[in-house]
Amino acid sequence: MSNIGIIAEYNPFHNGHKYLVKNAIKETGADGVIALMSGNFIQQGAPAMADKYTRAEAAVRGGVDIVFELPVIYATASARDFANGAVAMLSSMKNVEYIAFGVEDMEQNMFFEIADILAKEPKEYKSLLNEYLSKGNSYPAASEKAIKKILGNSVGSVISRPNNILGISYLSALIKQKSHLQPIMIERCDSGYNSAELTGNYASATAIRNAIMNNTSIRPYIPKVCVKPYEEYFSKPLADITWLTPFIASRLIYDRNLPHEISDLESVMDMTEEILNRLRKAPLPIKYIELADFLKTKNITMSRVSRMLLHMVLGIKTVDRELAYNNGYSKYINLLAFNGSKSSMLKSIAENTRLSMINKKSSYKPESELGQRMWEMDKLATDLYNQLIYDNLNMRLHGELTCSVRKVN
Repeated sequence: MSNIGIIAEYNPFHNGHKYLVKNAIKETGADGVIALMSGNFIQQGAPAMADKYTRAEAAVRGGVDIVFELPVIYATASARDFANGAVAMLSSMKNVEYIAFGVEDMEQNMFFEIADILAKEPKEYKSLLNEYLSKGNSYPAASEKAIKKILGNSVGSVISRPNNILGISYLSALIKQKSHLQPIMIERCDSGYNSAELTGNYASATAIRNAIMNNTSIRPYIPKVCVKPYEEYFSKPLADITWLTPFIASRLIYDRNLPHEISDLESVMDMTEEILNRLRKAPLPIKYIELADFLKTKNITMSRVSRMLLHMVLGIKTVDRELAYNNGYSKYINLLAFNGSKSSMLKSIAENTRLSMINKKSSYKPESELGQRMWEMDKLATDLYNQLIYDNLNMRLHGELTCSVRKVN
């Protein structure tokens, strides 16, 4: 039995995602598709438009067979950490043979050239990277400039597009980890990750979320069988990153009233000395957008700021990332939803991985420091998300330990 692994946010699951699943199966002849999906928070540090169980159910209705959660420490990380954690987890599943992902350009040779540089970091790349960082560029910008210098400006259009960046990050992780997974690149059929256009039968998740906010119909862009799980969310305001304001403000107020020597803000993942200094100078009271704008600089991207602010609320620290990297990235796979007709496939996955599969949440007992810490972070992320949804949408969701896996028949 051979299976395809897909790393995704499904925020929401749309026609383009179904297209990827269908074409990846067509190209490989694989028996099934397993998705490793971001949980209740996405890479930009924002709450997902619907809870992870709802999004997982929609994905299974759309053609995915099994959905596991990508732990919050990776789901809300930089492209490099996002890819490294996800690839390591998929690679631990012995009967997953392929990793499929969408790209905006079918430049496979160029993708592998860039990925090889990022994985091996030759002296020339490191030297150029440090040079551009010293000139005040953000890490992504410095890396892009270094690669252009080595491979020529023609790579610019490839490495500046979001899905290409993630695709290259996956390839780099595969090379670095010497993974057995075979990459399958499928060209996207929409206008791109950040496109706001609603055209034809395909639209990006960004365009679909914008349409929901503007009360524009999104039914043509989501498979009909996937709409039902989302219905309650579609009838309410879309989850917004600004809902985090009171949690961030309370964290800052707490820090302001503590001696700095006993504060732990400097240990937050994605925090830098520069961000910390600016954070402590930010005027209070303050709203989310005001704070994010205050913290953003030429060499600190808005995405990094957003991730850091979420990590600050969740208490995710740099040492947590080090613990994960040094101990195999993860100790478990948290099951969210599956196709009821594929129970044998689910059993096979569980029997052919070093990771513990969490099915009944209340009975999971971590057996390692990493397992314990990651489970704490994932449960905390669920509790925070549930509070945001209750505060703003008046919907009461289950806590992690009382959630039930969605079985779709």
